[in-house]
Amino acid sequence: MTHPPDLPTNELTKRLKHSYASVEPVKPKAAKSKAIAFPTEGYCTYAQVQARLQISNSTMHLWLKQNRLPAPVRIGARAMRFSVQDILNYEHAAREATKVAAE
Repeated sequence: MTHPPDLPTNELTKRLKHSYASVEPVKPKAAKSKAIAFPTEGYCTYAQVQARLQISNSTMHLWLKQNRLPAPVRIGARAMRFSVQDILNYEHAAREATKVAAE
């Protein structure tokens, strides 16, 4: 590394240390955890189902492909939603299957 000719190495080192001394350490960002409300009736979005079941986007699509989750309902030209009752029934059945497997 070449130093500017007008500054001796000691002076350059002091200036660099001084300039970095005022820099705050980078703090890690907190995870974005938005609470997503789950409706009691009607239809719910993919995000609401993911939050309710605590699964990722890729897991949700895998489970849909494997028919482990109830199929979404098309409610418009581009909108897909899940029936809240279907999701609640799925949760109940999954809970019962876990109880049977534990016995």
